[in-house]
Amino acid sequence: MAVWLQIILAIVLVAVGACLVPLLLQLRRTAASVQDLAESARVDLRQITEDVHHLRTRADGLADLAVASLEWPMGLGRIVSGAVTALESILGRGGPWMGALLTGLRFALNLIRRPKTTAEPKAEPKEEPHE
Repeated sequence: MAVWLQIILAIVLVAVGACLVPLLLQLRRTAASVQDLAESARVDLRQITEDVHHLRTRADGLADLAVASLEWPMGLGRIVSGAVTALESILGRGGPWMGALLTGLRFALNLIRRPKTTAEPKAEPKEEPHE
């Protein structure tokens, strides 16, 4: 029985070896392909990182430009807001004479804005009779 066991063990080892050798060859080819892919990706990734850095630099420049261009209008807006707040507080404490002054200003503005009327009214065009 020991001889048969040795023969079966030898057949199993040959079968495993026959399957293992192609597997190892395929693993070697796969490793070489992965290495080629990594080398080509390194060049591509370097280009991508340079592009991303360039875009980030441009975006930072645009943000700085936007901040610089909005700085003056924002300051002007604060000044106007402060003036409106001060005017509201002055008008709130003005008493009845301030209301009368505002009413007079509105009346004067309405007189200025009102279109001038002509002395003669425009004649209405007569409709032609339909036949």
